[in-house]
Amino acid sequence: MLLGRVHKSLFYPDALTPRRAAPPPAREPARAAARPSGRWAVQVGAFRDEKVATDWLAEVNRRFRAQFASAERNVQTAGDWYRSRFTGLTEDTAKAACDALSERRVTCMVIRPD
Repeated sequence: MLLGRVHKSLFYPDALTPRRAAPPPAREPARAAARPSGRWAVQVGAFRDEKVATDWLAEVNRRFRAQFASAERNVQTAGDWYRSRFTGLTEDTAKAACDALSERRVTCMVIRPD
């Protein structure tokens, strides 16, 4: 004869054991800033105003982070012009980055080492 409900803990002792939250996934250690691995560069513009050159370099970097992850950003002076360049790339990386920019109609040119 059934007099009432039987608590599930009689059949499943773990039912009353509080469950611990799973530990958070291990975080990846912070990566050191990637060091430039080559001497090639990608120039993305030349401007008469240094601020414009700097701002454009930052914008291209924001839009194409993956292509320039290992590059340094430089605004180089050439007479009255300021060149926006990503430096420290290998030849293959520079060409691939410029190809990616060109696909998105961003003008660029690959600069070989001196």
